Amino acid sequence: MPYASLQDGIRLYYEFLGPDDGPTIIQFGGGLFGRHNFGAVNDGFIAEGFRLLPFDARGYGASDHPHEQFTIEGWADDGAALLDALGLEKVFVHGTSMGGMIAIAFAAKYPERTIAACADVAFAKPDVYRKTLFRVWRRMAESMPWDDFSDHVTTQAVGPKFLESEEGKDTFALVRAVIGWNDPYTVRQACIAMEEMDLTPLVPQISVPVLMTNGTYDILCPPELAPSGLGARRMAEMNGNISTHEFPDIGHADLLECPADAVRIVSTFFREAMG
Repeated sequence: MPYASLQDGIRLYYEFLGPDDGPTIIQFGGGLFGRHNFGAVNDGFIAEGFRLLPFDARGYGASDHPHEQFTIEGWADDGAALLDALGLEKVFVHGTSMGGMIAIAFAAKYPERTIAACADVAFAKPDVYRKTLFRVWRRMAESMPWDDFSDHVTTQAVGPKFLESEEGKDTFALVRAVIGWNDPYTVRQACIAMEEMDLTPLVPQISVPVLMTNGTYDILCPPELAPSGLGARRMAEMNGNISTHEFPDIGHADLLECPADAVRIVSTFFREAMG
């Protein structure tokens, strides 16, 4: 299994998928799913000619699981360290959900490593509603059977019509399996990291093209938050390097519910950024 060792001794599991000569996309997965978040879109991006770098973040999957405090910016720093270990200078960045928050931090902190970034179903700062939601998730993860917690997350992240469709009939089992691969400690810490996150100071610093993609009906990471939060629409008003795209008929799971559209939108944005 391929591992990269960081300066502090943490080992990260990673993979390369797709053509060796394609432009590389580093993938930051969500707080409950890790690198498996991108399973439904990987083939699409490979068909577009991209080489993919999925990896298990610190605390997830096959990577080391230190019991420490995790932060969004810390996970972004690990992404840069992974690129160093692999000898990659500049890449595209694609993060989803919590990984989208990490992508925002990465683009702001490491513009010299970023060609362009897509922060999918993410925001820069939670409002009271979202802070409460993450706190309740954490408490549920601490007290509920893991499968019940997984099913609750699924109902909040995936649209009801998709769950009853032929394509979505196995979603509950899939999400149970993927969440089950992750360390419960890390999942709880991820909820705290999102609850306490404030990337507001980084947003004006973004100097590379960043696309915020959101589902209009997303209750977890909507494009418009209450005044105490900072979502995609206001981020785009703050910084001309940030643009938005909203998927009109879905909630949080565009990579699962409309993967072909997600691949098309993000691939087009990345190619335009290449010039």
